[in-house]
Amino acid sequence: MMLQKTLHMSLPLEECKARLSNVQSYRRHLVMVSKATVTSSKTIDLNFRGPLGFEGETVVAAVETDSPDQAAFESWGGNIDLMGLVEFHEVRPDCTEVTIAVHYEIKNQLYAWLDRKFGFMDAFLTSELRSLRSHFEGVAAPVAAREQTFTLLEPLHA
Repeated sequence: MMLQKTLHMSLPLEECKARLSNVQSYRRHLVMVSKATVTSSKTIDLNFRGPLGFEGETVVAAVETDSPDQAAFESWGGNIDLMGLVEFHEVRPDCTEVTIAVHYEIKNQLYAWLDRKFGFMDAFLTSELRSLRSHFEGVAAPVAAREQTFTLLEPLHA
């Protein structure tokens, strides 16, 4: 099946690419990912929990592309095959559009049928991208620009 998602990140293009390529920095913020280990051969050993008891596991590796604003990947082994493309486009100086296209095949026929009926991989990808975006938006916001939430709790000055 094919999924395509687009999100906007409040980051400059180069910073967005650098942050997304560093899986180690945000893997703990992916809610349903139970394991995302970068190996010495620059592959990612990926395990995740899906609904209805589905436990996805595979090894993902980057694939060379001609464009510096694209990142391609494919997987092998495990119970799900993935291949995909991530494209980065600068919308404004501090806004980058990230488009993720993923083609996947669940090898277990029962879970493949359940996914076709209920779309749990679509829900999984949407949830993880929301978590990722909220993590980066929180990290990317400069501390000085944040408004104080509890101004009533500040100490009084005489």
